[in-house]
Amino acid sequence: MKIVVTGMGVLSPSGCDVESLWSNVASGRSFIRRVSRFDPSQFRSQVAGEIDGFDAESRLDRKLARRLDRFSSLAVVAAEDALRDAGLDKAPDPATFGVSIGSALGGAALAEEQHQLYLKGGISAVRPVLAISVFGAAAACNVAQHCGLHGPVLGNTNSCASGATAIGEACFLMRDGRARRMLAGGVEAPLAPLTFGAFDLLRAMSAKFNEQPERASRPFDRTRDGFVMAETAVVFMLEREKDAVLRGARIYGTIAGFGMSNDAFHMSAPREDGSDSARSLSAALDDAGLTPDEVECVSAHGSGTLPGDAAEANALRTVFGARLKDVPVVATKGCHGHALGATGALEVAIAFLAMERGEVPPSANSDDPEPEIATATAPRRRRIENVLKNTAGFGGLNAALVLERGG
Repeated sequence: MKIVVTGMGVLSPSGCDVESLWSNVASGRSFIRRVSRFDPSQFRSQVAGEIDGFDAESRLDRKLARRLDRFSSLAVVAAEDALRDAGLDKAPDPATFGVSIGSALGGAALAEEQHQLYLKGGISAVRPVLAISVFGAAAACNVAQHCGLHGPVLGNTNSCASGATAIGEACFLMRDGRARRMLAGGVEAPLAPLTFGAFDLLRAMSAKFNEQPERASRPFDRTRDGFVMAETAVVFMLEREKDAVLRGARIYGTIAGFGMSNDAFHMSAPREDGSDSARSLSAALDDAGLTPDEVECVSAHGSGTLPGDAAEANALRTVFGARLKDVPVVATKGCHGHALGATGALEVAIAFLAMERGEVPPSANSDDPEPEIATATAPRRRRIENVLKNTAGFGGLNAALVLERGG
């Protein structure tokens, strides 16, 4: 059974709709800026990817917007946009329509804010809905409730592999006949001082380019010094191909394969040889019935950390061997930053648009890439039939997807 994408909802630093996302990523511009959500001066890293101008009250019922935190409101708006992009005013057959949304941190930013209020004013100062807002599946549950969906709901927290995992698990549910349609993707709203600072303490984020924020996120570049945190929400409308064709829906493409693995090595560092990441990539290819020689493009995780990019390069060498130097590798975090659990979903959206538009987008700031990694600083016209998408996260979590071009 083929699972196809018929709609996308996107809220990101590099665009809050499908067209602006593609235009901005294809331009190679960076949308990384100095943090404005709070004063970052106490931190080594002071830059981030922020969604400009998002106002939940302008998009949602006022009462709902005030009840939801940023984490859930971003997910609900992205889900609405995905349905609309799929040509649906409301969800058909809600009993078989599910939700699968990944997030590394869930409502951690709200919990941080409310803890400060608690310290100042006691429990009476805390929002009554705190307990039902911060858990990892809150966004998925709010999407299901808002859209009236009664099918299976998943809210995984598989660190930076969450978004890809959410999409893959949604496809598995649909293949098994447990759901007919799914809203699937990732959401992250991590820009709060303690949440941001926790990653800064690990020295995992870029601190070299605070005075030049647009240069800070540098996937695979030899001068990289860490990732740049970002917020994002991306939700896809997934349908069985026969249902999409029957209603004459636009099809962006197919989710053809999914693979997962774990390094079982370290909580914050990847296995250096990339062997387990390579197993995840190979599992996705096997699931899709493709060989490495048939892969036409790679959408890399490309976080911009020293160990992460090195391990990923090793994984890609294991999968592709000498052919790697000839496979276009796209790493777009130089444009939009690293949105943790939502990053894989955002890059899946970019991959589908690249296939649709017949263009390999540039890898912004990948000016001096690692040997054999075929990134490019300018867009290239090229018909692409499939993309192998890689993601990885803290805890040794790896997830990969095979994406195929639409008709």
